[in-house]
Amino acid sequence: MQSVQGRSIEELDGIARSAAKSYQGEFAWFTVLLGIVVLVAYLAIILAASAGALPLPAAALLTMPCVYMAYTVLHEAVHGSISGNRQDLRWINEAMGYVAGWIMMIPLTAHRHEHLTHHRNTNDPALDPDYLVSVISKSPWLIFPAVVKILVSQYRFYFAHRWHKAPRGQNLRLCLELLASFGGRGVFMAAGFWGEGLAIFLIGGLGGVLITMYLFAYIVHHPHEDTGAYVDTSVIEAPAWCNTAVTWLWLFQNYHAVHHLFPRIPFYRYRQLFTEIRPIMELRGSPIYDLNSGGFSRRSLPTGGVQLA
Repeated sequence: MQSVQGRSIEELDGIARSAAKSYQGEFAWFTVLLGIVVLVAYLAIILAASAGALPLPAAALLTMPCVYMAYTVLHEAVHGSISGNRQDLRWINEAMGYVAGWIMMIPLTAHRHEHLTHHRNTNDPALDPDYLVSVISKSPWLIFPAVVKILVSQYRFYFAHRWHKAPRGQNLRLCLELLASFGGRGVFMAAGFWGEGLAIFLIGGLGGVLITMYLFAYIVHHPHEDTGAYVDTSVIEAPAWCNTAVTWLWLFQNYHAVHHLFPRIPFYRYRQLFTEIRPIMELRGSPIYDLNSGGFSRRSLPTGGVQLA
């Protein structure tokens, strides 16, 4: 065991980067599988509901976890974490992003620009486009207008900051994504499936985005005050007996601080890397919380320093 006490920030960061290299660059077949499963499930809900085989309340409820899981695929595609270093398979990365974006009605083209801006300016009230979710801390009821604002901001941010500078082909792709998302749904509802459309696309879709926004954008960045590497987002661990289940249900975003440090690592590797670089993250001041029956409690730095394997 090698102590990390007394090392410079540059040395600590170098050790962390070295550890991260072994987790990035792989082709993320698991993410592709997740995307396929989510797409099949989403289409099955639409078909079953339109055939009268699935009650509309059930269709709305089942859509929510589909949308929630679709965001992980979209998010990974934004960062190129699906294809990794396999440039010959980059088309799969983009295809999965387009599919997930279609499910969520959040275009990959627009979200990539918005989300990467969030990474560059995390928790900056003036520059972070996701900062608007911090309003939820004032009242839990504000989560409802926030979910509408976060959806609208995906489009507004792109048109305000990217449209006039983007290559024509990029803007064309965005237009095609919008046509597929809204045109296809419009045709479906115009064919007489208004109730199904409202249940799945509106109630289920918004519900899924609400869950995603709370778990991915709000709670892991709360209290939305600190900026800079290591401190702008957190790690949240449940008790050992249930942490694995919580982590999978959270799709590993309870290790969101690891993602912000190394965004090209596949999401299902966050926990492994955290185990390796946790001493460094503790020394660098990363917020690490324990999830318990009373809520969240920030973990103190271990007495006597930390050790690095």
